[in-house]
Amino acid sequence: MSERPEGTEEIAPARSSMEEFMVEDDEALAALVNLIAVLGDNEYFLGRRVSEWADAGPLLESTAACAAITQDKLGHSRVLYPLLEELPWPNPPTSLQGEQDRRRRYSVSFLDEPFKSWSNVVAALALVGPAVNVVLESVATSKYENLAKRAQRILDEERLTSAYAEGLVRQIAYNERGRKLLQERVDELFLEMLCWFGPEGEEGIEVLKREGLVSMSNEEMRQTYLSRVVPLLKEARVEVPVEWDEREQRWEYGDLPWNEWNQLQRRLQRPKKSA
Repeated sequence: MSERPEGTEEIAPARSSMEEFMVEDDEALAALVNLIAVLGDNEYFLGRRVSEWADAGPLLESTAACAAITQDKLGHSRVLYPLLEELPWPNPPTSLQGEQDRRRRYSVSFLDEPFKSWSNVVAALALVGPAVNVVLESVATSKYENLAKRAQRILDEERLTSAYAEGLVRQIAYNERGRKLLQERVDELFLEMLCWFGPEGEEGIEVLKREGLVSMSNEEMRQTYLSRVVPLLKEARVEVPVEWDEREQRWEYGDLPWNEWNQLQRRLQRPKKSA
């Protein structure tokens, strides 16, 4: 999260009437704007994708649950986006009300297209949701109080969603067919979510930590994330390419595809296959 985010052609509203949160380091301010855009877009697109299954889930309870999750996720994006206008940064990424409002997306590529199956919904809630929550925890004590307060509120609201997502994993993995479908989705998404936290020692996160704007480094966030999602996936007999190193007391995951990683948008950009 070290590159400078770009918005659209529009000029941000004047901030003369706003009380600006000051960050002396321009790199830290750029990284902070990027971080907020990343959090907002992932909440927004996760909410949109879940909304498309609000009347198509496998069980009656799925309808109510998807509707509630959609409302929460879109609500979270709406409380995060205004911070982009509050910060003294020219031409920040614009808030999203519709998918086409901004050309550049700061969300994982798994959320780009409507979900083709219920297994996509389960995988997204089980893998994307916890990743966003880990970053929110990292900013919940940020010296940028407006972000910290919003993060704390969102995390409080996420408790039921997190429990529901865990239940969905166990439910879909109960039979062989469901477990196979979930395995396919995890195979598509898991490496992208490991990359999502950025390479160890990434400049943007390092400067945010030095400025007291986040509390965890890239690797601390990734390890926290793995400690939450891997035990559940293993319980569901879903295979993931990580192992616990007892001596080092950490998860080992091998080499990640950083050559396909877009640092600004926090997504994998895989080479297009030839026709």
